[in-house]
Amino acid sequence: MAMHVEVFNTPEEAQARLRQAMEAADARVKPWQAAVKVGDCFIADSGEEDLLVFGEVLEGYTEAHLRHYRFCRCFSVACPEGEVGDVHVSTVLCLVSRAFFDEMRQEGWQMEAGQRPRSACRTDA
Repeated sequence: MAMHVEVFNTPEEAQARLRQAMEAADARVKPWQAAVKVGDCFIADSGEEDLLVFGEVLEGYTEAHLRHYRFCRCFSVACPEGEVGDVHVSTVLCLVSRAFFDEMRQEGWQMEAGQRPRSACRTDA
């Protein structure tokens, strides 16, 4: 696993880079991803090649600059007990039913990235 570290000389440089990254992520959002709402369950890209994240949206944000972020509880084989935090909707690969989400919970979130069943995924919010 490769790690990418950026070093900044000033807080302003760090803030500028964060704004740039947020704008780039916002530009990748598809309409169905922008419509992800409270109560939706999803599979997201973890950024790691062999690790899928299963999440449920707990809350949205009203601030314009956070419009594509959702407050979620997310699970994976690396974190089966789950953790809460923000998810940018551009990382959401597809929505899944609550039944499928609960099935994956029972399976300990064991599902290989290449085995993602198309029938369980939808890309309409």
